Amino acid sequence: MKSNKVIIGLVSIVVVFAMLAVFGISGCAPAIDEPVVDEPVVDEPVVDEPVVDEPVVDEPVVDEPVAEERAEDAWVIGFNNFADSHEFCYKVHEGIREAAEEHGVELLYTESEMDGTRMISNTQILIDQGADVVIDFNWIPEVGETMLEMCQEAGVELISMDTVYEGAYYFGVDGYSAGEILGEYAEGVIKDRWDGEVEALVGIYYVGGGDLVLDRVLGFKDYLKEKAADLDMPDEDMEFVFDAGADEQTLDARDTITDFLTANPDLSKVLVVTHNDETGAGVFAGVELSGREDDVLLFSHGGDTPFHEHLRGGGGDVWVSSVAYAPETYGSQVIPMAIDILEGKDVPKFVFLDHFALHADNIDEYYPVE
Repeated sequence: MKSNKVIIGLVSIVVVFAMLAVFGISGCAPAIDEPVVDEPVVDEPVVDEPVVDEPVVDEPVVDEPVAEERAEDAWVIGFNNFADSHEFCYKVHEGIREAAEEHGVELLYTESEMDGTRMISNTQILIDQGADVVIDFNWIPEVGETMLEMCQEAGVELISMDTVYEGAYYFGVDGYSAGEILGEYAEGVIKDRWDGEVEALVGIYYVGGGDLVLDRVLGFKDYLKEKAADLDMPDEDMEFVFDAGADEQTLDARDTITDFLTANPDLSKVLVVTHNDETGAGVFAGVELSGREDDVLLFSHGGDTPFHEHLRGGGGDVWVSSVAYAPETYGSQVIPMAIDILEGKDVPKFVFLDHFALHADNIDEYYPVE
């Protein structure tokens, strides 16, 4: 009998505990001394529990496109340069670096060393490193289509500088317009020095640069032949075009004009236009070596250091003018352009520099001696 009473008592205790457990699940507070660690809670809903200390795993933002909300300092801009060993390219690089710092964007840098294959591989490197836009400053248009396809597949914008890649944004030189500006200045010089007569027109440019570089020569020639008044320009059989090449342009241009002048000793009014100042410096050296300073007028594109040094050294009689491209200003214009593109603003596909003819009379105005 006693054992039965014990059993009944134990059962009563179990029933009490069970009732307490039921009341606890229904919302009543459990007894302070009641152990809850062994209580099964598999049926307990967790959606109503506070999640203050839980990570917000249900509201990820890392995969959401938030480009329009990103701050300027979040943009990553890749710059692929032709070669820092080329002074013009170096000045462009420095301007872009300074502008990137000013606008608070991250700048990734690669250099192609004048190699089209490296231009392509560098584009992939910049994409892999997280560039939102790639600025490419190279002069080999044949690889542009490949680089544009790579960028498009990666969802990266491409801005080409001074070389047109069909479908990409363009920033830089308006070669034909620059040629016209240079031709307009040359018109007055030809009238003053040669009474408006030209016996031969020689153009020296980098043929591999394509039509965009050729336009620098064509704009110059077309202005003088079609728009300049009272000039006696040569017929087509006395118009000559030579390739400056991609490398050693100064030396190649020197040899080219030396050979031309040697082959044409009777010409006394030879008008020469080159696609850049490095080539212009080579032509001037060849004219001096040939002793033909009185027979040549030289005009170039770029308006950069070689021409500055030439004028500062007392030159300007043979190498008269260079149309300015101001490489130091590229960065201050192309970085804001890149940011505008990334922020979804309406940006023209072609954005051009302002050009002006630089010569002995205005060099101090634009480039004062420090």
